[in-house]
Amino acid sequence: MKKTAILTALSLTATLLTTSCSGNNDDENTTTNQQPATTQYFHPPTWIQGTWGVTNGTTSNKLYKFTADDFILLVTGVSEQSMTGTIKSSPNGGSVDETSNNGTQYNFTVKYNITTTTQSFEFRKVSATQIQWKSNGTWFDLVKM
Repeated sequence: MKKTAILTALSLTATLLTTSCSGNNDDENTTTNQQPATTQYFHPPTWIQGTWGVTNGTTSNKLYKFTADDFILLVTGVSEQSMTGTIKSSPNGGSVDETSNNGTQYNFTVKYNITTTTQSFEFRKVSATQIQWKSNGTWFDLVKM
């Protein structure tokens, strides 16, 4: 009799677990833990993808890195700051407005939603190994590293 009671209890427990773990959940108050959609903020053209910086013959400083989906600020020997990561970690996120023309110009403005802060960047292609970056109205030469 004890064996029958134990088997009945195990059978009942298995039935309850199967029923309570079913995929059908009609409770509207249940929160679903969904992964956020991946947003691609940057779409750099292929001609600018790579690492760019300045060199004076003896010293080189890497300044920027473009990947297929990101723009990264480089602090030589210290850190890399992904602009996609900065936008995602900013309260309320942000957006990027990009413009590109004729394969020689790539401009973008990063806007953060919680503040009026914006960051604007302008780049133009000179050759396969040289671009120019505009800062405060002046164009600076950068070389591919």
